[in-house]
Amino acid sequence: MLQLGQLKSKLIDYMGVIRLSGYESRMACKFRDDLSACVDEVKIDKLGNVIGTIKGTDPEAPNVMVFAHMDVIGFVISCIEPDGFLRFDRVGGISEKIVQGKAVMVGSETGEYYPGMIAAKSYHGQTPEDKSKMDSFSSLFVDIGAASAQEVNDLGIYVGCPITFAPYHVELLNDRIAGAYLDDATGLTNLLQIASILTREKPQCTVHLVGTVMEEFNARGAMMAARSVNTDMAICLLSPGAGDTPDQKSVNNIVLGGGPGVTMFNFHGKGTLNGNIVHQGMYQLLRKTAEQQGIPLQRCAARGALSDTAYLQLENDGIPCLDMGTPDRYSHSPMEICDLKDLEMVGQLVAAFLSSVDRDFNLNRY
Repeated sequence: MLQLGQLKSKLIDYMGVIRLSGYESRMACKFRDDLSACVDEVKIDKLGNVIGTIKGTDPEAPNVMVFAHMDVIGFVISCIEPDGFLRFDRVGGISEKIVQGKAVMVGSETGEYYPGMIAAKSYHGQTPEDKSKMDSFSSLFVDIGAASAQEVNDLGIYVGCPITFAPYHVELLNDRIAGAYLDDATGLTNLLQIASILTREKPQCTVHLVGTVMEEFNARGAMMAARSVNTDMAICLLSPGAGDTPDQKSVNNIVLGGGPGVTMFNFHGKGTLNGNIVHQGMYQLLRKTAEQQGIPLQRCAARGALSDTAYLQLENDGIPCLDMGTPDRYSHSPMEICDLKDLEMVGQLVAAFLSSVDRDFNLNRY
């Protein structure tokens, strides 16, 4: 079983892998190799999902898929200026307010990455109006130091190539980690932790531990994995946003260091009109397991967000779903924060939950 120090090392390892949505191959290969040491079989499906399977001891028990997305938010090059500057558009949910002056990595068609930065207009060159306004993505550009479009093309960089925030992390007080790509490096770390626990004592249910693709793009990568393994129920490991900072107080009751967070309800508007209301059978078993394990359980209800479960729950004749994970601060920014103690408890709780799933579990919502 992975200890706290090992979880920390693996989390930092995963945070260092560049993996824009649609370009997850580096992460997929690494995660496949890590899982292979503690599952019965592992594969990468046609879409790019990594699927590791631990065979249960009871063929009549449900198949359970536990998954976390491998991809991250970022950008795609939309235009290359004659003088070598790169125009871009966003991939996933990113605010214009957080990107100027940030270090990035720019990918080429050959798979190489080059450092750059999203330019920020010099303070001394700004008008009073400039200083108080937020620039739109259409006015921003990336500088990789190139002097011409030809120099950019010579590196194999063209329109459509990926850009991500540069991997970076710092260790903070109280066992907390800050950095890029915590979403969803925490979930991937938990999957490996769960595998290390269950491989020692097999559960009754068959468990599929899955690193999914393109969650930040269209939230549908998990659907293909669920079809591959024919899962009966699913747990999405995704961080609920913490409400314990000055700007988020009264948004929710999630705090760092307070234990795993389970999302009771989420809903995304803006034309999506989708989300997930937790399956009560799964939630009640999770709550009971948390009490038995002495693990605190935090609850979240969130509007304006969703996960892969929004679409996964509609597969086949309906798949019971539950969203939970390690609480984080400053989600979808270049410097997210999590608490390693929360991370450890998430994996312990999910592993104990899986050990409690048997043939008598009621998959129906009522």
